[in-house]
Amino acid sequence: MYPKLVDPTNKLLNHIVVGLLSLILVVVFQVFGGGIHRAVAAASFTLLFLVLIIGPIMRLWRPNLQMLPWGLPWSWRGELGIWFTLLSIIHGILEMQEKEWSVAAIDIGGFISLIVLFWALILAATSFSKAIKFLGIDQWKWLHSFAYVIFYLVVVHIIYYTWLHPTGHTGPAWLSWMYLTMIIIVVVLQFAAFIRTVVDYRHARTS
Repeated sequence: MYPKLVDPTNKLLNHIVVGLLSLILVVVFQVFGGGIHRAVAAASFTLLFLVLIIGPIMRLWRPNLQMLPWGLPWSWRGELGIWFTLLSIIHGILEMQEKEWSVAAIDIGGFISLIVLFWALILAATSFSKAIKFLGIDQWKWLHSFAYVIFYLVVVHIIYYTWLHPTGHTGPAWLSWMYLTMIIIVVVLQFAAFIRTVVDYRHARTS
């Protein structure tokens, strides 16, 4: 029996919905001037953003959210993570094509993205019930806590290419503000969930 906040299944319908969402995001970002590789990157980060806010949201508003249909939002976390990985791979391929597959052209931001992709592949490969049974729930949860490591590495990647890259690969201004807003939301929700956990723990100790 898995804990209620662990969803070991990946549903075909969920994958279809998330796949369509990914396609829509790529099209929207490209139409509004992101360029294909930036559009894929922005769509990928949006999915990661959704993955990372689900945990804190469930901690803060779990009783209310359990009333939502289709297992929202918790049961969609695995599918979102897998499609984040797929879009990250596509983004990496597009970037390497632009660099004409020159390893020497990989800079600090590119090296960080390789680390992100390595961990994303591991988490995607273990987003199934068989992986949980093989690893054990505690080890599986520890492994998937690296989603936060992925997020903050991606943040560094974004900061480098958006504001620090020597050739000025900044992209549209609105895209930079979108990234910054998402980053702040994730950090604030994580902090709020931490405070809520501490408060609940102290209340349980004193009751």
